Amino acid sequence: MSILLFLISMIVALMLLSAACVVWVGSLAGSLLLGLVVVGLVWVAISLALYFGAIHSTLRQWRRRMDTVYEVSHTVELVYGQVAMFLKKILGGE
Repeated sequence: MSILLFLISMIVALMLLSAACVVWVGSLAGSLLLGLVVVGLVWVAISLALYFGAIHSTLRQWRRRMDTVYEVSHTVELVYGQVAMFLKKILGGE
């Protein structure tokens, strides 16, 4: 429960810090819209750096594991179909 409260407070803090940065950059540039764009681009850069630095390789590993699970399940399905057809032939099913 405490980790959840910590995460929520960090998200709120980052939102307030972003809003303050937008107002500050907007006052320097004379345009609130420009402040939003600049701060937004900074967040996009941070997000891309985090994705390629930490998350991308993990997602690739998960995808490889999921591909393996799919291949195994497909093989099991094929074997099941062959066994079912063989049993039908032996037992004289329709």
